[in-house]
Amino acid sequence: MMRYLFLVVLLFVVSAAVAAPTVVVNGKPAAIIVLTAEGKTFVDVFALMQLLGGKATYDAAAGKLYLSSTGSAGDVPAASNKLANFGTPQLPGDNGQIGQVYKLRSGSPLYFRLNSAEYTVSQVPFSKALVVPEADEKLLVLHFSVQNPQNVEVMFRFDSLKFTAVDAMNVNHEAKSIGDEQTQEDLQIHLKPAQRIEAYTCLVVPAKGVIPKLMVMSPLANDGPILRYDLRDIVTPLPAPLADPADPSGATALEVVPAQLNAPYSFRYYDATIEKYETVTTALDAAAPPNGGSYFVVTVLCKNKAANESVLRFDTFVPTLTDADGLQLKYRNLLAGTTNTVFSQRVASGAEARVRFYFTVPKDSKPKKLGLREATSRTYQFEVAQ
Repeated sequence: MMRYLFLVVLLFVVSAAVAAPTVVVNGKPAAIIVLTAEGKTFVDVFALMQLLGGKATYDAAAGKLYLSSTGSAGDVPAASNKLANFGTPQLPGDNGQIGQVYKLRSGSPLYFRLNSAEYTVSQVPFSKALVVPEADEKLLVLHFSVQNPQNVEVMFRFDSLKFTAVDAMNVNHEAKSIGDEQTQEDLQIHLKPAQRIEAYTCLVVPAKGVIPKLMVMSPLANDGPILRYDLRDIVTPLPAPLADPADPSGATALEVVPAQLNAPYSFRYYDATIEKYETVTTALDAAAPPNGGSYFVVTVLCKNKAANESVLRFDTFVPTLTDADGLQLKYRNLLAGTTNTVFSQRVASGAEARVRFYFTVPKDSKPKKLGLREATSRTYQFEVAQ
């Protein structure tokens, strides 16, 4: 009871000060921040309790301020207990390890753990953007956990940590966004004391070869050590048929991918599954095949992966068809899936549309290879010889 009485009296003395108030503890002036507003004077209770040999802890989640005269935790929620299941943090050393917790940032510390890393050529969604690789690129996706070890809330968002991948040519590639693993939304959150989140980010890197190095650090200069990872043995490789079989590491993505019917493939804004192809000798789009030829019709199921609606029309994809002699056959138009109606409309985010590409095939010509890409995406190539 006496410690509370002493605190009240002390605060009263401070409040009664007229100008440039000074806190006096046991007869000696103390270097504690003092603010005056609307006739009242406020002191830093954390610094004050420390001078008195006690301790102040604020639990933001519960909205409680705990004061102890002995400096012990008492009934204060033990942050160390909450953090224990996350692992014991280390300061960054020579090479970071998957699953190990590290302390990053000196000014406003965060605990960081890299959980896994993988290569992909599929789109990576964030709420404000869809990250897509070009034909000569792939994506390095990082899955990680971040925890707030402080006794105050900390804002965590896209620029709270800096991720830099270094390729085999010593060129840096930086991440632009951080997403929430559960919602795939851009991550912007006030982390409460001891709160942990699961997050991801991705970096656009060259399609060819292993990415040997990753650096994770504070975005501010001289704000703690840099965490470095040797990625050569810890990144999940690309699966077949996306991986170049000439590279045993599985880190090189093909620019022209051998593809199969009824398998979905990622392009740019769309995923596409070629369901079937057939030869048609009747009229399509109000015209019959010329000079005894035929039409080669490709049925495709397209799914919009973008966050917003996207246009799907005759030039959204670039389809090519060559015959057994290597002659490129003429692409005519994009039709609806079951009717001879030209397809040109917007497709909602997450929605699917079944459409048909068709080509003119001259008499006695035999289609052999079908290629499909979307703008600057990689090409998926199908063997269609009949």
